[in-house]
Amino acid sequence: MSALPPSKRTESTGADKHELAAVLRRSGLCQGLNPAEVRYVADAVREAHYTAGQVICRQDETGASMFIVARGRIKLAVEEEDGQYQLLDYLGRGEHFGEMALLTESPRHSTASAVTDSELLELDRPHFEQLLSNVPGFAANLSRRLGFRLRWETGRRRRRQRPAAIALVNSTHWTRGLARPLAVALVASGDSVEVITDRPQVWPTGGEYLIERIPAELEAEARVAAVRKRLNQVMEHHDRVIVEVSQTGLERELPALVSPCEEIWWLVEWSYWDRIRDNLKRFLAAEPKLAERTRIVWVLHHRERFPPVESRDWGLAGRDLQIVLDEGTAEASRDQREGITRIVRHLQGIQVGVALGGGAARGMAHLGVLRALESEGIFFDSIAGTSSGALMGLAYAGGWEPGEALDEFAQALTPHRFIRALPGGSLWYMWTMFRLRAWDRMLRAYLGEATLEQLRIPFYTVTADLVTGKQVVRDSGDAIHAVLESINIPIVARPILRDGMVLVDGGILNNLPAEVLIARGADLVVGVDVVNRLSQQFAGNTPTTPTERMKRPGLIETVLRINEVQDYGATESRTGGVDLMITPDTSAFEYADFSRAHQLADAGQRAAEEAMPQLKQLLADVEGRR
Repeated sequence: MSALPPSKRTESTGADKHELAAVLRRSGLCQGLNPAEVRYVADAVREAHYTAGQVICRQDETGASMFIVARGRIKLAVEEEDGQYQLLDYLGRGEHFGEMALLTESPRHSTASAVTDSELLELDRPHFEQLLSNVPGFAANLSRRLGFRLRWETGRRRRRQRPAAIALVNSTHWTRGLARPLAVALVASGDSVEVITDRPQVWPTGGEYLIERIPAELEAEARVAAVRKRLNQVMEHHDRVIVEVSQTGLERELPALVSPCEEIWWLVEWSYWDRIRDNLKRFLAAEPKLAERTRIVWVLHHRERFPPVESRDWGLAGRDLQIVLDEGTAEASRDQREGITRIVRHLQGIQVGVALGGGAARGMAHLGVLRALESEGIFFDSIAGTSSGALMGLAYAGGWEPGEALDEFAQALTPHRFIRALPGGSLWYMWTMFRLRAWDRMLRAYLGEATLEQLRIPFYTVTADLVTGKQVVRDSGDAIHAVLESINIPIVARPILRDGMVLVDGGILNNLPAEVLIARGADLVVGVDVVNRLSQQFAGNTPTTPTERMKRPGLIETVLRINEVQDYGATESRTGGVDLMITPDTSAFEYADFSRAHQLADAGQRAAEEAMPQLKQLLADVEGRR
């Protein structure tokens, strides 16, 4: 290769060129460059230091340079019309920003600010153009990075932030139980972790991760400075740092202690919500800008199902998270493993969703699928369901174990044997369930007045509005109302009138709502289709039955068959967004026969077990892309 032209940069960077080269080699922009080319890039940049909270460049201003993060953490945000900022991303060591203003000569499209004290490598326009001309590998790397960002922005998947620094703000002794299993789970997922805590004594880690105390003997200002300094040091060498502090005892310096963290989790024990809520309000009043990074995390005891919910307009980061912690058990329970899995995926910017299709009694197969997946430690971060898929999804999102839900539904939905012995008894039993509004009474006995916002897992139902002819997706409000709208079989049940809408079973428009999950950020969607095989027998008739021997079906039988055929057709047209489809064979089961719930669940389990190797590979792929 011919020698590179000399760099024309005249100002001194004040940094050792060997150290700069080492930093640049970690950047994707210098991937594959030879040592001479890396040194050439090092000669073209200059160091720029920013303190925590300092703005680096502003949206809409003219851009004269781009930046590479050498140390620290940078936040990118877009100012919207109402003056609020929408978070775009956090950037760490080796990542870069600002190049679009140089390439397109357009104003900057976002505001960049330092989250922690940060060191950037600034590349101005003349040297940027010089690198594009003289270092082809730099230009190629830049093109690849831009292409990656473009795929995320124009594709169906949304890029989410992966916070490296998380603050756990404890409210009680019970909430202190989260830090340890969270650190262990992050290590198990491949992260290197350090915990910085204000506890008087630290727990043994077994060498899996580092843990150190915040020096309590220091004055408040010195303590804040020590934590900030240590944060910068830790983030140089670790994927995650957890700052664990108390709501009480550190009130004066609490905002300053946690402000360098990208997410602040306000840990809440249900019984103490009134007091903890007041503490949170005071915290936000002292530092309102921290609201956009603050999230409530409910740390529940076993069998606590629905934390209190109230109308609050505090500008918090997003939906509350929930985690059930075990009480003195040697092995983590299903509830704790599920909650920890979802919290770790949240930190990794990954969301795995499951779409549950309609199919009346055949929807019981969903519980067998979920039972099989749980046995392999596979949990979901979001659920969408239509019709019976909404019914089963509600139970799962509400905290029922699949086996427990199966037993409850089988008992509640199986008619007396005398009714089953009657011709069409199961059909008439389903009809009376709707006509006598028994579904509402049955579900209220288990779920009370729970709202969708109170469920452990984000859950969405689909219903159809006959006024507009469009589907309606419920993600808030009364959970049982949402499910009753979704299972409301036309003709068998009267339409539900609500808020100017006439609502019936969502299966007439969308029997497998995968795109509902995709629109809400799912990276991987598993679909469960329980009507993928349509029985070629109806009312005793088959395709080979002679006309003179065919039997005329009854009214209810005909209506339910119409819904069955409709579900089959609607599902066929809605599978494009599914990454993996699990298809239990339920064709041998009657559409309205809930008495065979356990056999249906077994069929679902078999189908899930067959799909397990492929699903595990898909999960490994999506986790590997983080």
